[in-house]
Amino acid sequence: MRRNNILFILIILILIAGFAGFHYIFSIYEVIYKITPDKLYADNSSTIVIEAVPLNSFGWIAPFRKSYSEFIFNEGAELVEVLTLDNNNGILKLRSKEKSGKVSITIKSRYSFLPSTIEIVIEPNIV
Repeated sequence: MRRNNILFILIILILIAGFAGFHYIFSIYEVIYKITPDKLYADNSSTIVIEAVPLNSFGWIAPFRKSYSEFIFNEGAELVEVLTLDNNNGILKLRSKEKSGKVSITIKSRYSFLPSTIEIVIEPNIV
């Protein structure tokens, strides 16, 4: 084969690999929500972080991508204080107040088909 043909085939293979890599590795196929920790205590200092995590087609975290998410309180908004609300990066940080109960939050992500609702239980502080 001539040198030009080998170079042409190599360029085509690199373009195909780049195209496939972009669509399978960097594209967001699903959004999951990571909640750390899973419940709060009514002690006025307990915090929880809700984060929208974009996943690619392999189920890995999509590199260099963030998921815009909108957080809507359904019930229990008076039980928590919002410390950080970052819709562009999909991060919500809450701190509990001194009341126990249940907080319900609906999350709408740009990359998910339907909104998701999560419930956070605020346990009474036993001293």
